[in-house]
Amino acid sequence: MGFPQIIGHEPQKEFLRNSVRKNRISHAYLFSGPEGVGKKLVAIGFAKLINCAEGKTKDLNCECPSCAKTEKGLNPDVLVFGYPGEKTIKVDHVRQDIERLIHLAPYENPYKVFIIDGAQRMNFNAQNAFLKTLEEPPPRSVIILITTLADLLMPTIRSRCQSVVFQPLETGQVRGFLEKEGVAQNDPELVSKISGGSISRALATDEDYLRKRTEYLDCLMAVDAKKPLTLFRSVERMQKEIKSGGTEELKTVFDILSTWLRDSVILKTSGKKEEIVNTDLIKQLSEYSEKRDVSELLGKFAALEETMARISENNANVELSLENLFLRLSR
Repeated sequence: MGFPQIIGHEPQKEFLRNSVRKNRISHAYLFSGPEGVGKKLVAIGFAKLINCAEGKTKDLNCECPSCAKTEKGLNPDVLVFGYPGEKTIKVDHVRQDIERLIHLAPYENPYKVFIIDGAQRMNFNAQNAFLKTLEEPPPRSVIILITTLADLLMPTIRSRCQSVVFQPLETGQVRGFLEKEGVAQNDPELVSKISGGSISRALATDEDYLRKRTEYLDCLMAVDAKKPLTLFRSVERMQKEIKSGGTEELKTVFDILSTWLRDSVILKTSGKKEEIVNTDLIKQLSEYSEKRDVSELLGKFAALEETMARISENNANVELSLENLFLRLSR
C-alpha cells in the first residue's frame, strides 16, 4: 500500500517508499512543513506501507487486513495522538500514551507506529521525557512527529529523527482538488491562491474568510490613512475575533496581512500578476503598492514576522503585541 490518493509530495513519498524497499526504516521521523498540506495523510500512508501484509510499495489500493484497519483507524499497531483542544502536550501525555505503550510488542504487524500530530506543542518537560524514548528506541517501533514549527522542538530531538520536509502544494494541485470535490465552485482559482498551498486552508476559505480579509485589511489601510479612530475600532474587532478563534484565527490574521504585503512587493518589483494571490483585489493592490517603495513594504513585512514569532515562541500577550505591531506599521 502506497499513497494512492495523496496529492503532491512526490519526492517525500518516493523517499519513504525506498526506505521500505531497502529495509532502511528509521526508528523516528520528523515530518515538518506548512499546515494542511498532507503531512498526516502521508504519515498514515507510510504506516500502511511498512505494515502492508502484501508488501506493496506502489500506489495501489490494498485491501489487506492491516491496510484496511489503518485506513479506518482501527489498527492496534498504528496509534495517532493529536490532543485536540489541548494548548500544550504535557509530560503526562508522553508517559501515559507513548512510554507506556511503546515497549509493548506489536500485536499483529511487523511494526508498532506512533504518530504525534502537532509535536511542537510538547512543553519542555514533555520533550525531555520524550527524548529518553528516542535515545533508547524499542525494536519494531516507529515514531513519526508531525509539526508546523520544527524549531520549537529541542535540537537533540530533531537530530535523532529522520527529517522529511514538506512544501506547500502547487496552486494547480489545490485547484484540481477543489474542482474534483465540487467545493469552492464560485472561484476555485481565487481560493486555491489564497490557500497558500494548503488544502485545509482552501476548504476553510468561505464567505466568512473573505469578510475577515476585508476587515483585517481595513486595519492596514487605516494605518496608512492616519485615521486613529478607524484603526482603533478595526483592531478592536480583530482582537475579538482572535479571542473567539484562538491560535487559528491569529494565523488567519497574519496570513491575510502578509499575503497582501507579499502581493504588493511582487507588483512593485517583477509585476508578475500571475504570482498574485489576491487576484480579485488587483486594483486596490496596484494603488497601495504605487504609493510605497519596496523598502517600506519589506519593513512592514518584517514587523509582521517578528510579531508572529514573538507570540508563538515567547507566548507574548496577543493584544499588546497587535497594538505594538500597528504602532510600528504607522511609522
